[in-house]
Amino acid sequence: MSRNSTFFLVIFLLVFPVCIFAQQGASALRDYVGLINQSYHPGIVSYFEKVKKELAKEKETDAVRNIEIFLSGAFGSGFLYNDTRGNLYVITNNHVVAQAHTVSITFERSDGTKRKVENLKIIAADEEADLAILSIPAGGERPFTAQGLTLLTDQLEEGVNVFSAGFPGLGVTPLWQFGTGIVSNSSARFPKSLNDQTLIGPFIQHTAQVDAGNSGGPLLLSRTGVPSGYAVAGINTLRATTRQAANYAIPISTVQTFINNALNPRPDTFRAALDQRLEKFISVINGKTNVYPNISEFLSAVCIGENAEYAFEEMYEKAPKSVSRTFIQKCEDSIVGAMGIAIGWTIEESVKSRGAFTASIKEVTGSGEEYTVVFTINNKDVSSVWIREYGNWRIKTFGTAATGDTDRIAKRQADRDAAAKLRLRGGFSVEAGYACLFDKAPSAFYAGIELLNLIGIRYFTAGPDFSAIGIYTNLSFPFPIGSNFGMIPYIRFGFDYQIDQDYENFKKKNKSDPDGFDPYPPPVSVAAMAGFKITTSYVPGLFVGIGFQYNLFNLHTIDPLDFGDAFKDPMMMGLTITAGYSF
Repeated sequence: MSRNSTFFLVIFLLVFPVCIFAQQGASALRDYVGLINQSYHPGIVSYFEKVKKELAKEKETDAVRNIEIFLSGAFGSGFLYNDTRGNLYVITNNHVVAQAHTVSITFERSDGTKRKVENLKIIAADEEADLAILSIPAGGERPFTAQGLTLLTDQLEEGVNVFSAGFPGLGVTPLWQFGTGIVSNSSARFPKSLNDQTLIGPFIQHTAQVDAGNSGGPLLLSRTGVPSGYAVAGINTLRATTRQAANYAIPISTVQTFINNALNPRPDTFRAALDQRLEKFISVINGKTNVYPNISEFLSAVCIGENAEYAFEEMYEKAPKSVSRTFIQKCEDSIVGAMGIAIGWTIEESVKSRGAFTASIKEVTGSGEEYTVVFTINNKDVSSVWIREYGNWRIKTFGTAATGDTDRIAKRQADRDAAAKLRLRGGFSVEAGYACLFDKAPSAFYAGIELLNLIGIRYFTAGPDFSAIGIYTNLSFPFPIGSNFGMIPYIRFGFDYQIDQDYENFKKKNKSDPDGFDPYPPPVSVAAMAGFKITTSYVPGLFVGIGFQYNLFNLHTIDPLDFGDAFKDPMMMGLTITAGYSF
């Protein structure tokens, strides 16, 4: 036997059993590591279903598909864990289930057999540590195994082989992935962000494959004597996009502490934790002028679900562009989180005043896992309800802005429907009627056209002796009166050109140049007009109106020759009563 063949045989004998063991272990591991799917609050789902229907009507197929993908729920990974009493739980990252209303986990064997466990309950979640623990319901489908993964008890050393397991996405399709690498830093710490140099960690830095969707999956070491063949060293949670194979896992010691606290809650500490949370809330809004992103971080999933539709519409219609930009930026991370931005903005607007916010806690009442908190914000008392959601104190309702009242949505839609019938903001309108031009013509005809409630042309005529045509800009302030009537107050500014026989006679009488030179200015006026229109939904588009015009300045009252004999009889005021139609 040659030296090379002997070498090959030795390698084969050394490697082959390991490969067989790893393949068996990795296959068995599928029973312990599952795909987590979260479903959103019914309020979120209902709103996006409405949006999807509207987009479908407009044949926006790509947008419809994107909404369908969103509504299918975000996904990540998680693994089974047994407590000391043998109860079965699922461990994952907080950010995998942070916006969830309901959670499921699916286990998939290598032959394609699947088992889906639905209606998992989030027992506790730690936002700072990015950890969550979920209980498996007693009834319904169960996992393939009643065993949980073993947690590592040894000290983790750098250079040791580790494995990643989970369901990263291929596009929007999650696929099982078992990766391998080494520990490159057993205790990595780094700044929270570019703007916050506070160190976070420790994390286990390793080179095993971690992609989007691996979050919440275990970082493993090979171990004999345990059912799966592996022990959990940490939970994969981050990866560095600017570095090669730099992935980060939460060490098992941190996970174990979280599990112990989550499974052994102490109700006597709930109020103290609420007080700390309230103080933090006060600290992030006090002295600031724009606090809606900060407020959004304190909203419960219930609050976001119940108020998303109302808040988004309010933000879309009324918020400045800077808020919309913040909303869009948040959408890149989380659409549900972006809805929280909209709710935060409506809360801010409801208590806002000039300058920075001043806030304090006036009163806290309640017990258990729900408290009513009254704040004094900008010298105004605002009541809120805080609930203990997944072990964290969060806002359920806040003042009049985030009440969860679905009647607000129905009322706003009714107002919109009424406004559509009233045509308070018509694209094009015509009107005609009677005009009284004081000191000029007691009876005249008036007609006008207007485009987009912004610009218009008007015409007066009192026969051959006087008429005027003008152009104006329009500022209107439409609002409904009940469900069947509406009022449109307006202010107009513009220029009129007058065809005035009195002025022509004056010029002829005072003209002194034999060559026919006319030194007199044209009969142009700068005019202002104020009035209102009343519309009705009984005859959509029909309106009646009344307006008063005053000429602020008449160019033809200037004496160009300084003879002290200016024209003294221009049109100064007018009253119009009209009827019209908006298209």
